[in-house]
Amino acid sequence: MRQAGLFLALFAVLTGCGLFNKPETPVEFFRDLDIPLTSTTRFDAGEFFGFWNVRAKFAHEDAVPGRSGVEFQPGPDGDIVQIVMHAMKRGRLKEEASFEVEQVMPGRLVYGELPFATEYWVLWVDEDYRTAAIGTPSGTFGWIIDRERSGGEDRIVAAREVLEWLGYDMNRLIELP
Repeated sequence: MRQAGLFLALFAVLTGCGLFNKPETPVEFFRDLDIPLTSTTRFDAGEFFGFWNVRAKFAHEDAVPGRSGVEFQPGPDGDIVQIVMHAMKRGRLKEEASFEVEQVMPGRLVYGELPFATEYWVLWVDEDYRTAAIGTPSGTFGWIIDRERSGGEDRIVAAREVLEWLGYDMNRLIELP
């Protein structure tokens, strides 16, 4: 009985501190989780290294995403070990943040520690590693990335079709400038 009282007191304190309050920006799921998610089986980290432009991404309805990019960097064993995010500032791409990741399988990157880790999967990449679709099994994230800022519309269409086939809500995909 005493433990139950302590638990209720702790819960009241944490609730009062806002720990269990509804976040201002709720987590959104852009994918039907009843549809199985797969990652590409022909992933080659060596081909994936380098800079990619984010051409489209899933975002909140009120989001105003700008141009951005992402860079995949190798570790000593040839796996992807770091992701560097870039954002547009004053007409130039600048480093925004960098994240250490673990490549647990070909095309599957994990950021963070369990139980809070997030998996990012390369869902599809074209034969020449110019365009790719990336997403999370949770459905809270999805990107179409490309080596170039424009062009390759046939590959962008293919990436969109893969995301749609994997259950993503294409009405929520925002094309970036």
